[in-house]
Amino acid sequence: METENPSKSRRPVIKWAGILLVLIGVIVVLLWYFVFRDTSPADVNSQAAKEARDQALSEAGTSEVQSLDGVWAIDAEIGEFNDACLTEVCGSSFVGFRIDEELVGIGGKTVVGRTPDVSAQFTINESEIVSSEQSRPTVTVDMTTLITDDANRNNAIKRQAIETSKFPEASLVITESIDFSSATDLEAGFTTEIFVDLTIHGVTRQETIEVTASFDGSRILVFGNLGPILLSDYEIEKPRSAVVLSVEDNALMEFQLFFKKID
Repeated sequence: METENPSKSRRPVIKWAGILLVLIGVIVVLLWYFVFRDTSPADVNSQAAKEARDQALSEAGTSEVQSLDGVWAIDAEIGEFNDACLTEVCGSSFVGFRIDEELVGIGGKTVVGRTPDVSAQFTINESEIVSSEQSRPTVTVDMTTLITDDANRNNAIKRQAIETSKFPEASLVITESIDFSSATDLEAGFTTEIFVDLTIHGVTRQETIEVTASFDGSRILVFGNLGPILLSDYEIEKPRSAVVLSVEDNALMEFQLFFKKID
């Protein structure tokens, strides 16, 4: 009577165990990529965001401006607002927010919402962005087009938290003139503080924002962020959802704006 070789009997077990381990590895990788991976886009102060802006400017048509003096408005033709603006980098003008939340079964996630529907205009006179009682530079944001990378969340913010259906517009009004006469290299850019009246969720508060501005000979770029902003300061209630364990009580407002001379 032949005796079964133990090594042969173990081979199928080892084979299937190996296949199972490979499958588990694939599942873990897929879960990380589609569920646990942080897909929030680069913030406006990052190197990745700078590279996206530089590329957008290099691809845009150039028209050299002889003098900064005059009226400047948002250039909507720079870059493209697409899905990458919500998960990677963005080369267009936008205004948005960043806030951290904890999700059931997933963990921590940085939620980013952005919209390209921004209008703004200001006047430059002898190295000064003018703000007077007769003319205040104003950035107006269409909040109804604010989106994140999740359709369910997009529907929720219409009714909860910032309630875009009820408060369809946000604005930022620069209340003091900005003097950039001391800036020695406009192309490299300079950073300064601006004083504004910020209106979100129907509430207006005075804020101070640090912004970076530059001029490449054709367009003016302005970017920066404000935060942390306490939600309660703007009477914003934390969103409620069965999948959301917790939401931070503060958020970061961010913006990236390209301007062209119109007059």
